[in-house]
Amino acid sequence: MGSLVKCTGCDQRCGTRPIGVYWRWMRSDGVWKKYYTRLCSACYAAKVLPLDMDYTGVARLTCPSCGIDTEDDYDGIYSTSFPGSREQVEVEAPFCSVHAAEYRIWVTAHAQERIDVDGAPEPHQHERRPEQVLRDLGRVP
Repeated sequence: MGSLVKCTGCDQRCGTRPIGVYWRWMRSDGVWKKYYTRLCSACYAAKVLPLDMDYTGVARLTCPSCGIDTEDDYDGIYSTSFPGSREQVEVEAPFCSVHAAEYRIWVTAHAQERIDVDGAPEPHQHERRPEQVLRDLGRVP
């Protein structure tokens, strides 16, 4: 018996329930963009697993798509996924600007934008002061 839910990556019903993946990145203006996909195991293996690289110790950051050194300049794409009975999987990918754009285009084409505060947590969220909130709402304090 297949899943009632289609994979948002390949648009097919699969033999198992799709894996929920939250994607997020920060735009150059400081706004976090958040998206949600449901991926079959094949799409998950193609789009999420290659991003899960180990950058411990003195290892330099590299783009997961092309391997170029991104230690000093990267565009981060973050994901949180829930693959079956395993615990949630957090991935931080330090893309070069070209491949970050390609990945973001794929995500925006296959995912649902999340504009609410629910979902995966943002990495390192700053607290806003009341006067900044008023300015963001178009009101001068």
